[in-house]
Amino acid sequence: MPRRAAEGCLEQEGVGAFSVLVKDCEWVVTQNETRETLKGASVLIEDGLIASVGRCPEGSADQVIDGRRKVLLPGLINAHTHLGMSLLRGYSDDVSLRDWLEKHIWPVEARLTGEICRAGAMWGCLELIQGGTTCFLDMYHFEKEIVATVASSGLRAFLAQGVFDIPDRWRSTYNPAWRERSIRATEALLAEVRRVNSPRVKAAIGPHTPYTCTDDMLLWARDLADKEKVPLHTHVAETRREQAAFESQKGKSEVEYLDGIGFLSPSLLAAHCTWLTRNEVKLISDRSVKVAHCPVSNLKLASGGIAPVIDLLDAGVHVGLGTDGPASNNSLDMFETMKTTSLLQKHQRWDASALPAQTALDMATLQGAAALGISSEVGSVEEGKRGDLILADFTDPSLLPIHGASGLISNLVYSAKASNVDTTIVDGRILMVGKQLLSIDASEAWNRLHQALVSLGLVDERTRPA
Repeated sequence: MPRRAAEGCLEQEGVGAFSVLVKDCEWVVTQNETRETLKGASVLIEDGLIASVGRCPEGSADQVIDGRRKVLLPGLINAHTHLGMSLLRGYSDDVSLRDWLEKHIWPVEARLTGEICRAGAMWGCLELIQGGTTCFLDMYHFEKEIVATVASSGLRAFLAQGVFDIPDRWRSTYNPAWRERSIRATEALLAEVRRVNSPRVKAAIGPHTPYTCTDDMLLWARDLADKEKVPLHTHVAETRREQAAFESQKGKSEVEYLDGIGFLSPSLLAAHCTWLTRNEVKLISDRSVKVAHCPVSNLKLASGGIAPVIDLLDAGVHVGLGTDGPASNNSLDMFETMKTTSLLQKHQRWDASALPAQTALDMATLQGAAALGISSEVGSVEEGKRGDLILADFTDPSLLPIHGASGLISNLVYSAKASNVDTTIVDGRILMVGKQLLSIDASEAWNRLHQALVSLGLVDERTRPA
């Protein structure tokens, strides 16, 4: 890409309109109401909004991207992750969930700082951009410290500070100091989001789980989310062991208990929901709760069950997809997540027609947008929506041939990978084109990541590559 064009991309957030024309795409997957796919179409973005879809408009745009031999589709939406855990990718694998947490993850997390989490978040943002994810919901520590980093990346995001007041997860020991620390950190996050004032970066409220928060903590979080009009986000029913321990202590399952205290609400996006009964599926539907399904992480951490995704969808629940964190996945590849989602449901039901490719793509786009309450803005390629788009390069042998529109969707879900993404655009700002990153300096991101690992004692300074 010419130097002048690349610099222009970096300056798109200046005052005034900016237009981007993605011209002559091999296919455009609109994800509109009829799931229309267009051949040889162009998409024009003006001042961050999709202005036209179809014929190449007359006149010129400030930036023209060649769409030949490429497929344009809505940016993917990662409804649950922990970006800071990019630091811990591959750090501790192939152990039980409890050992993974108690012996490996929590001891390292106790040494985290805001600067360290910024480095992890920057590296995670880089991976998301390269993989075609344009919007994500993050829950982790030191979220206030990463607001500016996420805003400068150009991605669309919801950031939730993890809230706890029971730090000993297995003994249910209340700690008022943790409660006050969580409240202060959440209030600081809200203040920082307001200060940075990015139209793409919003807060969410993140009580960690029903077993790491008292009822008072959970209801404080619910009330704050309602007051701020932001998503409420928590982990629910992730493993059978978790459910059994909770039921033994409380006499009810997590979903039933949360409903009993009035926590379930339309603002709630519940991650995982792997272990649900039919009654719990109905409760989630009745209370208009949304769900973030994280199949790869659930498999890797041996949750032992398969989330009843089809039952949830049949009940009218909005189910988005999440990768979970890079330490428990170990990637942020939403294409892999789409494929795994479909294959798991087919396997569980002994039915090859269960959860077809189109449904998996819906979950990564339209359903994810609905789960985050932004379906009027993103999730499809339609006039008037935000210009959150990606281009996948279909010159890769693994993506050809394309047997019509249905074959195209199958290839996107069952064959494509994050590495096939050529271009990522958010709000009409080009974050990557021709695989060239424009909003993040990859060398700087790597240097910060390495220094963070040195600070944590996870690598030796002498191991730094040239």
